[in-house]
Parts: sequence; structure tokens; C-alpha cells
Amino acid sequence: MTETRSAVPVSPQPKPRRRPQERETPKLGGALMVLFWCACGITALPLAGLFSLIASTGVSGATWALGETFGGATIQAQLLRLGLWPQLVLFAWGASFVVLTVMKSRHALTVSPWLLAAWVAVSAYSQFSIRAAMAPDGATMADFAALAPGLLAQALGTAALFGYFKEGTRPRAYYTKGP
Repeated sequence: MTETRSAVPVSPQPKPRRRPQERETPKLGGALMVLFWCACGITALPLAGLFSLIASTGVSGATWALGETFGGATIQAQLLRLGLWPQLVLFAWGASFVVLTVMKSRHALTVSPWLLAAWVAVSAYSQFSIRAAMAPDGATMADFAALAPGLLAQALGTAALFGYFKEGTRPRAYYTKGP
């Protein structure tokens, strides 16, 4: 049996038109995705450290170590506390950013930049306090000059996050489910 073939090629089926009310769900991508994965890492590392401490010293050893860290009266314990406060605030930022991003909560647009600003303030206080505790004459102008570039970089990054979350198309679309 022979088939009859047409000389006219078969045209593809037209794509169905979208209704105006149907929109694609905004996706996590670009710089927002980089921020999300960095926040995941910032959240995971302290948890891994805590679990490692518990695994190596046991629950009672970890409890003692944490109690000594936050309650010790030595200069070493004081310096350790001052170094841990910025890490705790950054952990709070990372954990809240991850949770708010997974939930697609519009609160991320305001909470995340303000928590990062709190981190900058706590970090600046801690860095100057560490310098003042270590120096016999307290913090000097030379200490300020040494700490200023890092603090300015932190403030610049936080200002960029404020701007990105206020004016950026992707964060507004992702967290508010529309541009």
C-alpha cells in the first residue's frame, strides 16, 4: 500500500494563549539566589560548629563550654563574647532570610536589610571594644583607621541590600508575587 504525501509541510500546533490573569510564578534567581545560598551557608556553619562541639565533648561538655564562653570573667572570655555577638546577629539574619525567602514573605523586604544593618552596628561595636580591651590606652585614632575600611565595606554592602530590596524588580516580584 502506498501513502500519499503532501508537498506542504505540516505546521506546528499553535501555542495556547495565556489568559491575562495568568502569570508565571516569580522564580528565585540572579543576585537574590546568590543571597539565598549565602544565607543558607551562614546559617549552616554555626549549626555545624555546635553539632561538632556536642559530638566531641558531649552535651555536658558543650553546656560547660557555652556557659564559660558567655559567663567567664577572664579577658579571653570577654574577647570571645565580643567576637561572637556579630556572628549571632549574622546567624539571625541568615536564618530569617532563609525562612522568609522559602515562605516568599513580603516581610523579607524590610526585615532582612534591617537585620543586616543591626549586624553592622554590632560588628562595629564589637571590633572597637576588642581593640579597646586589648590596648592599654584604649582604642585610638590608629585603631579607627585600621577598622574603617572593613566597617565601610560592611555598611556599603548593607546599603546595597537596602537599595536592591527597595528598587529591585526581582525581589519585589518574588516576595510580593507581582512587580
